[in-house]
Amino acid sequence: MRQSNGFSRGPLVDSIRPYQDQLRFSLGRMNGTTSWAYSLWRAPEGSDLSDDIPLSESYLQCAGSAEALTIELRQLDEDGVPHQWVVGKPAEVPSGPPTEVIQWDDGKHRTTVHPHEVFTAAEAGDVFVAYFLTDAVPAQCTLRALDLRH
Repeated sequence: MRQSNGFSRGPLVDSIRPYQDQLRFSLGRMNGTTSWAYSLWRAPEGSDLSDDIPLSESYLQCAGSAEALTIELRQLDEDGVPHQWVVGKPAEVPSGPPTEVIQWDDGKHRTTVHPHEVFTAAEAGDVFVAYFLTDAVPAQCTLRALDLRH
């Protein structure tokens, strides 16, 4: 399943281009204004997608523009407790606070991340394709935990 801008949901289809190419195409169109967020998750087995587009507590999402995206991974642990992380490219994890600002939805929303947590659409495409194929981000990616209590 996929969702754009937090509201337009539907199945990921391969009728126009293969799934992996469709993911890369969608991320490449992000401009931070009319296209600024993208989420991907697996529908539960046996879902009737013509009747309902089910949401999931486990997903991969990004926001920003094709030039600068932030990616987050959300998964449930064995006890059903959600955990969410900012995904980063392989790098030495910085000791200081995040410094790079990513904006989306015409600047209405923003977050600050570390430099290695800023992705281009092409780089994000690799992460989304891996998630599509394996339900996980590439092993070499870093994960910085987010506090979901706020």
